[in-house]
Amino acid sequence: MTHGIKKAVIAALCWLCVIAMIAFSGAGYAWAGDLPALGSMVSPLGEQDPWKVSLEGAEGSQLGLYYYHANSTFMQLKFSPSSVTVYSTGVLNRTDSVSSKSGVYITVKNSKGESTSWIDVPSKKHKPDNILSIPISDGEVMTLRYPTFDILHSYAQNSPLFSCDPNTFNSDITHTLISWDGGKVIKSESGVNQNYFVSRDGGIHEISYQDEAVKFANGSQIDFDPADDTFAIQSGSESASTSVKVTSAAAGKVIETLSLNQSAQDLPFDTASRVEISTTSSNPITSVENTFSGKAIPTSELDTEGWDLSGDNVVINRYNAVKLYWEPTAQNLPVYRYMLYKYLGNTDFTDFKDSHPAFFNWLINDPEALNLFLTSGYASTSLIGGMGAYLWNNSLQPSSELSSLNVWSHIWGKYPNSHGGEDLKIAVAVALDFAHGVMAWQPGTPIDPLGRYEIYANAFADHTLIGTFGDYSAQMLRDVVDDRISNAGMKWLRSYILGHNPLYTVNSDMSHGYWLISYLEYSPYGSAFHGGFYGPRSTIWNMMRYGGVCGAMSKTSQFLLNAFGMPGRAVGQPRHCAYMFFYTNGKWELGYNYAGWSMTGSYNKKTGEHFVIPWIFNGTQLNTDQFAKNKSYLATFQAELDEAEDNWTGALSSIKQAVSLAPNNVAAWTTYIGISNHMDLGSGLKEQIQNNFEAQAKEAVQSFGGGFTYEIIISTLSSEVKS
Repeated sequence: MTHGIKKAVIAALCWLCVIAMIAFSGAGYAWAGDLPALGSMVSPLGEQDPWKVSLEGAEGSQLGLYYYHANSTFMQLKFSPSSVTVYSTGVLNRTDSVSSKSGVYITVKNSKGESTSWIDVPSKKHKPDNILSIPISDGEVMTLRYPTFDILHSYAQNSPLFSCDPNTFNSDITHTLISWDGGKVIKSESGVNQNYFVSRDGGIHEISYQDEAVKFANGSQIDFDPADDTFAIQSGSESASTSVKVTSAAAGKVIETLSLNQSAQDLPFDTASRVEISTTSSNPITSVENTFSGKAIPTSELDTEGWDLSGDNVVINRYNAVKLYWEPTAQNLPVYRYMLYKYLGNTDFTDFKDSHPAFFNWLINDPEALNLFLTSGYASTSLIGGMGAYLWNNSLQPSSELSSLNVWSHIWGKYPNSHGGEDLKIAVAVALDFAHGVMAWQPGTPIDPLGRYEIYANAFADHTLIGTFGDYSAQMLRDVVDDRISNAGMKWLRSYILGHNPLYTVNSDMSHGYWLISYLEYSPYGSAFHGGFYGPRSTIWNMMRYGGVCGAMSKTSQFLLNAFGMPGRAVGQPRHCAYMFFYTNGKWELGYNYAGWSMTGSYNKKTGEHFVIPWIFNGTQLNTDQFAKNKSYLATFQAELDEAEDNWTGALSSIKQAVSLAPNNVAAWTTYIGISNHMDLGSGLKEQIQNNFEAQAKEAVQSFGGGFTYEIIISTLSSEVKS
């Protein structure tokens, strides 16, 4: 769909929705007073924060659905503790089965999976007098099923009656219809969204197929509901010493300490928050159960997944799922300290210690900070102003690592919250990418790294960024904070979008930033193919005012993605500039693209061999499992320390563990090769590397895109193996 056609479609949808609003906003219907007046309705393109906009004239929590599929139907769902009432401009028909993807279906099932209520909203005509109340008993599950992209939404203030996560509702995270058989996904149907709600605790709460419960020997359990950002504690039959701590996502501070001896509901478990569980052998973990499917994972499997059944565990809310989080401890400090020394070398290490004593003392005593710095890629090696800045860096340069630490020390000294939590990850990402400074593509001036940190830390705190921002590792955040727009330009762009085009804050539309500008080859200042196209004030405002060609279109898209917290970078195609972005469905995708992955980035035209994309994809895969990544890196660092101490047997054991934990950890394979070369164990290693990364490439094609191989990684590693 062309740029012009797409804008026309959006405009048409806007008018359709306005017409629909007028159609059902008049008097004469008993329920008309329950709907918001025309002037108070949430815009079909959203508002700055639609989740804080209350629908007028109704009691309790409400969900408003603007349904575009047929005749711009409007639906409103009103929730009470024991029922949901549906108001619609369409015709409500009771049916026995889902006959089409084109309608909205609401189902209520009991604990046995039997349907107790079912309604169909096919949107055949405007008739604003449809009302149907659906009873929901305690423990029953309501399913809301609707076509992808056909519904925009608004939601009144959260209340005890209804909990819904704006980051998962009507988002690409739910753009798959899931069918379960004993806890296993057996069917996926694209083009359909499904959201699930359960009646419990005197209200209706959104649930997810990723909800889990951790159960203990004394009968107590912790129920995690990441879809509605909460967890609950149910006490057991006898007292237990097990404790639970909740750590905030932003500053990394413990905000609540609890016990399994008391029941508690709706405790915070929002994106990137951590829950620390400390138990003992007298009350060990006995199972982890998926509360959506009912499947329980026994202790034998939990051991292999990394759970410490009689010790300390940390779980984190990542991608609206309960993820086991491996947290380094003081016991790991000697290994991390050695690697920091190895990264810097004797001269730079001494300089760092003497120049920043307070920061140095904090860093070498904080295992989490050291882990983030040492596992998030090497620091940028030069002043970055061109397209080369967007490429993943795979070379260690001690002076650049020192420059990165200098930047980090200034952030650490000015912003105390940067010492922990998500703010710590932002600080590390900024420090690594701004080691030698970053030039803004617009307006071509240096970006202040402290200002860049502050912009993202504040935006995360006030929820301006997309919901998945807290899920990214520090390495992924480097593709966010390294936005090639000035700090002032980023602030202006956010303000402009929030105030004038809030459609672009919706995940599915944020990736189309090029719609914001026109494709034009000439401005009042000259040709887009020559310098000075934007005049003496080369700002984001002039860019949106005068447009540009493919470079401007793709870079505007990247500016928007990065400004709202989504990883993205401009990439080259033959005689064209596209961009790639890490979408909320966990995939790297292409935007403003015509050539596909097979022709994207630096590659050999004769062989089709890529030089950049495989490194990026491989690193992204590693970041999807933070537990395996951190454990793999620690094992790699331990192997390198064993090498330094001439303990080659220990080094070999540690490095085998590292590549087993994360088979795509290139740093681990590099260390493995060095150890094998020293011990004359290189026979068959090239074949092992090839088989491993060919398998990784197949997985990457399936998960992230296609049209490339990992041959560049295979050949680079294989060339280091001693024959």
